[in-house]
Amino acid sequence: MIGHTLLHYKILEKVGEGGMGIVYKAYDSRLEREVAIKFLPRPIAASLDERNRFMIEAKAAAALNHPNIATIHAIEEAKNMLFIVMEYIEGQELKALLGERALSIKEAMDYALQILKGLSDAHQKGIIHRDIKPSNILITKDGQVKIMDFGLAKIGTGDHLTQIGTTLGTVAYMSPEQARGDDVSILTDIWSFGVVFYEMLTGHLPFQHEYEQALLYSILHEDPLPASNFHESISDSVEYILNKCLKKETKERYHSSQEIETELKRVLHGEALTDVRISKNYLRIPALGFTRKLSWIHIGILILVLFVGIILPLSWQKIMSWSEERSMPNRQHLAILPFSNISDDEKGKVLCDGLLEVLTSKLTKLENAHTSLWIVPASEVRRYKVKSPGEARQSFGVNLVVSGSLQIINDMMRLNLNLINARTMRQLNSSVIDVNKNLVLALQDETVNKVIEMLNLELHPHTTVILKAGETTVPGAYEFYLQGRGYLQRHEDMKNIDSAIRLFQKATEIDNKFALAWAGLGEAYWRKFENSKESTWAEKAIEVCEKARHINNQLAAVNITLGIIHSGTGKYSKAIEDFDRALNIEPTNSDAYRGLAKAYEMLNRLTDAELTYKKSIEMKSDYWAGYNELGIFYFRNGRYEDAIQQFQQVIALTPDNYRGYNNLGSMYYLMERWPEARQMFEHSFRIKKTYGATSNLATLYFIEGQYEKAARMYEKALEFNKSDYLIWGNLASTYNWIPAERHKARSIFLHAIKLAEKKLKINPNDPEVLSRLANYYSMVDEPEKARRMIEIAQNLAPKNVQVMYRSGTTYEALGERAKAIEWIVKAIKHGQSESEIKNQPELKGLIGDNRFHEALISIKNN
Repeated sequence: MIGHTLLHYKILEKVGEGGMGIVYKAYDSRLEREVAIKFLPRPIAASLDERNRFMIEAKAAAALNHPNIATIHAIEEAKNMLFIVMEYIEGQELKALLGERALSIKEAMDYALQILKGLSDAHQKGIIHRDIKPSNILITKDGQVKIMDFGLAKIGTGDHLTQIGTTLGTVAYMSPEQARGDDVSILTDIWSFGVVFYEMLTGHLPFQHEYEQALLYSILHEDPLPASNFHESISDSVEYILNKCLKKETKERYHSSQEIETELKRVLHGEALTDVRISKNYLRIPALGFTRKLSWIHIGILILVLFVGIILPLSWQKIMSWSEERSMPNRQHLAILPFSNISDDEKGKVLCDGLLEVLTSKLTKLENAHTSLWIVPASEVRRYKVKSPGEARQSFGVNLVVSGSLQIINDMMRLNLNLINARTMRQLNSSVIDVNKNLVLALQDETVNKVIEMLNLELHPHTTVILKAGETTVPGAYEFYLQGRGYLQRHEDMKNIDSAIRLFQKATEIDNKFALAWAGLGEAYWRKFENSKESTWAEKAIEVCEKARHINNQLAAVNITLGIIHSGTGKYSKAIEDFDRALNIEPTNSDAYRGLAKAYEMLNRLTDAELTYKKSIEMKSDYWAGYNELGIFYFRNGRYEDAIQQFQQVIALTPDNYRGYNNLGSMYYLMERWPEARQMFEHSFRIKKTYGATSNLATLYFIEGQYEKAARMYEKALEFNKSDYLIWGNLASTYNWIPAERHKARSIFLHAIKLAEKKLKINPNDPEVLSRLANYYSMVDEPEKARRMIEIAQNLAPKNVQVMYRSGTTYEALGERAKAIEWIVKAIKHGQSESEIKNQPELKGLIGDNRFHEALISIKNN
């Protein structure tokens, strides 16, 4: 290549090589200047999709014109080779500079500011680098920073993707969202900048391990050592900036490069950041200030004194503690976290989602044979968006977590598995599985076997048969099935449902006896019905699930899916039969117990429902979710004291469970114990700022007559969830009592009605939705609709306290005082809080009515 001429570029010498291609110094004879030419790898040049993708990215990057960004002059093609023509820069890579010597604090700060200036310019133009690292940063002879390869990390197999046998140099700069395979944003560049800045200041990487899976785990779950441990002159303000750049959650990082630049300049000017709250996980290591040399004898005596005086008294305790941290707990409470998709492509993401679902389902089947084992359902992990061992312990009370990452490289798949003690955050075991990318069934089997091995579980022949039940022996069919399960986990998007249907259909075409694929197709049809409201999809769902059960009637998953469909369409008696069948197959299945109890409740078989919830607790007495479900059942039926006992048990089992405090606060609220309610809501909010705690605090403000404060909190709750009709309805009610905002109420009520009607289409027999809709219609002058809906709700749930209460508020809004009093009194008799009723502004007229007072006296006398 050297000495050749391409177009009007004469190649002079090779100056570098990286994952995105080889770089040469060249002479541009047309413009008479030296340039750098980067040739793109042949796979990119040969692929039409990759070429198009490259052209889009490169053209965007070429629009950048900033002193701290290497300028792209042209994008050329010659002799079937694609290359970028850039400005030629005399200088040294930051990577090489860091390898030669330590930077001074002043140098590190100067380079950091220049990097931030370049990033800020690109981010303002909507361009993300995605691969900020020292080898992509050039330092000129006069100390000017030039960022290279802007926008190109997204192309082809850029070196932000590690390959089997390569170094970990790039992975160390990856953000947590890149490690998980999530979408990236400018906040990804901010993380990578933080890693580079840390390295410039300390000479060390904040996250470093010998093996890729350990490094990825560290990025996702561990905090780095304080930079000041390596360099005492690093101030708390600089430490604060580093920590904020390296926050695991994107929302906790700086929002822009400009924001960091502003704070760094303040520090350089001698200001201390006023909001610095350094949280260090390790103590700062002081320098050893010996004033004279110690002889080896002195050192030996010092070590001996330390050993005898400190280590021996504590050694046995430490050994025992160390042993406990690394041993397998006697009772294994396990959550399987979503696998990270290192390859950052759609197929990898779908396989990760599918593996989570299937692995959880298979391990759940082992609960019958291993009574000390319980597995958190994958639906719960997804529902609460749990991504780390700490979150899993906080949310579910687990002591073990399985995490992992999947990477597809050429014709191979690599799955890294980690077993982590959720209490100590120590890794207990790990494993690497490499299989051909076409052997998806082998990957699943090996994954299940490895996790069972890491948990030290013994498999009996009968258990092995159970684990294999409903599967296929046709590898191609299984790959389609697993991908279908992956798409189905993101069923909020209709495109994903359609993809799942297509893949399950392919699986059943290849193997017509593949029962699990038929069941998956049934679930996909049901999700299609939920989204489209077309009844034909519900009919199809039942049809294919029945086919799956006919093929294999020993699959709990098939019966649970049928139970969900029958419940969702109001066929509760059939749902009870389905869930009973599932429990005969898997007696500890939490989803089956939950579905069965709710079906009983919808048929007003409350004793059976209560016994079912209690049976679920009996099967897993140390699992918080069973107590939570029973507590919610008691709440729905006005048994607040009983509910309090259950929610207290939730907190006892999981002391950091924000849901437990929130639910307990709700019960205190309903029992008029408002100071305790506020304490619980605020405690829940401190643990995690959630929609539930925000909404409940708003309701408490409303009851206290602080309507403006309540409105602001309801508005804040909508930031968490804009699709919940309840919050829209509560906000509308609140606006009604603020004179300056009353004009907003009607439109907000109408929006709540629209959302609630959409929910009602899924299940027309839901008394909760019906009674709230009746209330909303009464507030927008639709009396006939309000009466019709409240009467349906009363017939469906004659013993439901909340339905009784809403009947009263609806009739009061309609001007039917006698009926309103009748239903409010009935609610009080069944446990509704009298104090809450008296604090509802819309019931003030009713409360002042003599007929209501007489009814209350009658209740108390009886």
